[in-house]
Amino acid sequence: YLRIAGQGYDFHSAPFFPLFPFMIRLLTYLMQDAVAAGFLISNAALFIACYYLHRLVKEEYGTEIASSTVFIMLFFPTAIFFSSIYTEAPFLAFTLAAFYYGRQKRWMLASILGACAALTRNIGVVLFLAFLYMQYQQEGYRLNIRKALPLALIPASLLIFLFILWRATGDPLAFSHSLQTPYWGNRHFAYPGAGQLLNLSLFIYHGNSYSLFESGMALLFLYLVIRSFKYIKDRSMLIFLVLGFLIPFSSVVGDTPLGMPRYILVLFPGFITLAILLRKHNLYHPYTVITTIAFSVICAMFVAGRWIS
Repeated sequence: YLRIAGQGYDFHSAPFFPLFPFMIRLLTYLMQDAVAAGFLISNAALFIACYYLHRLVKEEYGTEIASSTVFIMLFFPTAIFFSSIYTEAPFLAFTLAAFYYGRQKRWMLASILGACAALTRNIGVVLFLAFLYMQYQQEGYRLNIRKALPLALIPASLLIFLFILWRATGDPLAFSHSLQTPYWGNRHFAYPGAGQLLNLSLFIYHGNSYSLFESGMALLFLYLVIRSFKYIKDRSMLIFLVLGFLIPFSSVVGDTPLGMPRYILVLFPGFITLAILLRKHNLYHPYTVITTIAFSVICAMFVAGRWIS
């Protein structure tokens, strides 16, 4: 992200969406330090994400579940990426704010924020379907074309990215074509769980312990996705959760793990479900101890330069 912010795109950096590097570049003009700008953006976005997450959850589940959800997200074992120069926090801030204003029926603002999310990470485009259903529900299960028009900003925003890539590389689809080269491990879509079966084979036949961690986190979150059908009342959130999980869960990257422990961080409805389950079964306090220890260990490993996700 820092390289894109400072030097622009090339073919190998094409899979990284443009809004976060653009924000870093813009703030660097004021701070004269790209690293400081990146950290400031991520951590300010994390604060905003926590604010909107608490408000969204409090409306439906009350203060206790809302506070528990925020804690679970902040101290999820791989939550270090929220505070680092990665897209997790900015994407989550845009997404949660978009959901909040969508519920308020402020659809132009929600659509603009959704478009920002789509320009920050690839799964942002699924917000179009999630919000289309939310609006359909608000209108008494009828589709109001006039009110739905602003939602077109979300998929249309990707045209900006295509134009940037066309100018930089001559290939508007470089973000996809680059992933299918050896540089990125010939990443491609397969059936759901294909990447995790590959991870397990790497652990069994090659003793790759990280592969077991990767698959364990993916399967844990798969369990939360399944349980969310019972506990997540807002079906638009459920659409975002399911599609946002299936996209990376159905991806394969050569002979290396994909990075699911990081990709699941932005799937906030899963954290709501986890908070409800832990409170329901009186396991919240034991969980806080375990997850805080795991978070601390992973933070130390990350700072020491170990591969986490």
